[in-house]
Amino acid sequence: MSAPCAPPCALDRLGRGIASAFARRAGGASKRLVVTSGGCAAFVAGWVEGTLHRVPLGRSIPFALGLSQSLPDHDVFVFLGDGEAAGVGGHHLSNAARRGDRVRALIVNNEVLGGTGGFPSPTTPRGGRTAFQPAGSAPRAFDVAELARAAGAAWVGRETVTAGTALAELLDEFVGAPPFAVLEVRAPCYPAYGQWNGFPTPEEMHEALERRALRGGGRAAGGRTEAESPDPDRFRVGKLWPARESAT
Repeated sequence: MSAPCAPPCALDRLGRGIASAFARRAGGASKRLVVTSGGCAAFVAGWVEGTLHRVPLGRSIPFALGLSQSLPDHDVFVFLGDGEAAGVGGHHLSNAARRGDRVRALIVNNEVLGGTGGFPSPTTPRGGRTAFQPAGSAPRAFDVAELARAAGAAWVGRETVTAGTALAELLDEFVGAPPFAVLEVRAPCYPAYGQWNGFPTPEEMHEALERRALRGGGRAAGGRTEAESPDPDRFRVGKLWPARESAT
């Protein structure tokens, strides 16, 4: 399965990556349940082998919880967009993390409500322009991975969609992580966000995203530390919780 926007937004890479991670994991697709509502997250879910459930926007996590309770011998995964994870379904995400629901959530964060054609989402960076907010978004972006960690998720990770091996390794860990687990993948939408923010090509949009990412040692691209970086929308990537240095 693919989508017209998949190559510039790199959603095809993410789809192939999560499918490969599942293929490397023991256990068959007959015991794998996938829940999604729509948008870019649904396109990514289409690469996964298993039983797919499409539900109304904002109801993915409650539906996944019902599956996990009624079919305890199955692995349940929910694929969310940033609008659902941090907006209309944000309370479901935080409470699932608090309860420790037996569900794993992959969040495709394209920093805009891509399915609407350009409404800003809770994760749109401050100043980010969209078709419906050409002057730029005023609020600070919501950190959805930090929300999940603070609410009590057992495992939290985040990567950029173009991170290559780093993303593949995190996907491998995510599919077997203790639930409730959250993996946020930053995959900005070029048609609905990138071209509105001065990026002539998708490649330049992804390069700018990588410059915002803080990797090992809290350093962004170019070697700057978190304290030295002037970008207020920088973000940490990798396994965020439990911290590697404190894991036993």
